[in-house]
Amino acid sequence: MRKATFIVMLGIAVAVVAGVSSLKWKTTYIDLGEVTQNELQNLTFEFTNMSGSSIQILEAKGSCGCTNVRFPKGEIRSGETASITADFRSGSLGAFKKNIRIKTSDSDGYTYLHFKGQVVK
Repeated sequence: MRKATFIVMLGIAVAVVAGVSSLKWKTTYIDLGEVTQNELQNLTFEFTNMSGSSIQILEAKGSCGCTNVRFPKGEIRSGETASITADFRSGSLGAFKKNIRIKTSDSDGYTYLHFKGQVVK
């Protein structure tokens, strides 16, 4: 029983630490609503570095080729605000859900930014 309790507590601790991010996002979700087919949508996800030291965005990648992501290449100092921007070209008609995967120098895990909408003619 003690061993099982220890394993559960260890799992919870790992999950909590992995979920802690030094970046405070203004939003991690954007609903684009209805967008016209083949129209370019510009997205901006603003964040602030809440850690006590500088961090760097190592990777920012869209879930498909329809999303072009741009991110700060240099260090983001403690307390500094920056943003990740993306251009999304709507394709097939219908609902869509996409994400952008973010990797920073201060975490082994990823942060996901989400956006969705409905492509219409």
